[in-house]
Amino acid sequence: MNDSNGSLSPWMIPLTLGASGIAGFFAGKLVGNRRRSANTILKMITNDFKREGTVEGSWIDHQPIPYRQFAVRTLVYRGGIRRFEDDQLVSYEFLADTSTGTLLKLKRIDN
Repeated sequence: MNDSNGSLSPWMIPLTLGASGIAGFFAGKLVGNRRRSANTILKMITNDFKREGTVEGSWIDHQPIPYRQFAVRTLVYRGGIRRFEDDQLVSYEFLADTSTGTLLKLKRIDN
């Protein structure tokens, strides 16, 4: 059913980010294996989140870790971000591809 008050589904942001992350991941594999710095990727992700609200904090591990999704293997940075949503502080953890910076996994953390 269509919601008459015009609000977005709570799954819209994670699903959109996940789909774009997977598409970006495969596009990045076609381009090459240039690795971006963890700080550059964190800045990219933080800027994306800032478009939808105030970011209160963020972090990223600088040591890449191996990640496998189906038959595709890559290196990822693990990180997190906190922001306000509906006057509540919400935390997310993410995995971002080291080559493209796209989100491969985004998980909301219940406080």
